[in-house]
Amino acid sequence: MAPAKIRGALNIGFQMMITIGILAANLINYGTSKHKNGWRVSLGLGAVPAILLCLGSLFLGETPNSLIERGNHEKAKAMLKRIRGTENVDEEYQDLVDASEEASKVEHPWMNITQPEYRPQLTFVSFIPFFQQLTGINVIMFYAPVLFKILGFGDDASLMSAVISGGVNVVATLVSVFTVDKFGRRLLFLEGGSQMFICQVKIVIFISFRFSYITFKLNLFNCLHLYGIFHVHTIINL
Repeated sequence: MAPAKIRGALNIGFQMMITIGILAANLINYGTSKHKNGWRVSLGLGAVPAILLCLGSLFLGETPNSLIERGNHEKAKAMLKRIRGTENVDEEYQDLVDASEEASKVEHPWMNITQPEYRPQLTFVSFIPFFQQLTGINVIMFYAPVLFKILGFGDDASLMSAVISGGVNVVATLVSVFTVDKFGRRLLFLEGGSQMFICQVKIVIFISFRFSYITFKLNLFNCLHLYGIFHVHTIINL
């Protein structure tokens, strides 16, 4: 549905909303920290975006692709005209129909994806999100105040540090929104991976100084191991 020239930016819009939500949650945690029932207020306010999401889904329109696949061709064409804001959609509409017909001819798609010719694609779509989660970013974002307290920050300082981390997260996502369609996802992926490695090493150093040299060596080894795996898959993709 998204126009091709801004498709990447709109796709990252989903991540943009997540980062804004994380920042808002951190701000709420900081603002309610002194309140007697602050944790209840903080937890209860999480229901607000959930309710808005449910209500918004009631007004969410169908996509032309979905309508075509279900045989509602007239509705699909009308929806495409509404999205594009023009009556001249015959060429794009026919492309969607042709693509749907070609897709319907594929037999045993789940078996086909395991064939050798599709193995590189299957490998990347599986391992990229797997290693992204394995870096521990979710732990850092979810337990940021606890991690900052472990490093010696006070209660207020640890909550404010989490707010700052959330703000940096939003800014970094905005950079992706405005550059992905210009430079492409591959360049951003390579740059982000290298930047992530540097930040991971810094985190290891800071936390390990708080504990022991043995912990430092172990965590550094894990970082180098993850970075090596990342580069192996990057080189294969080249």
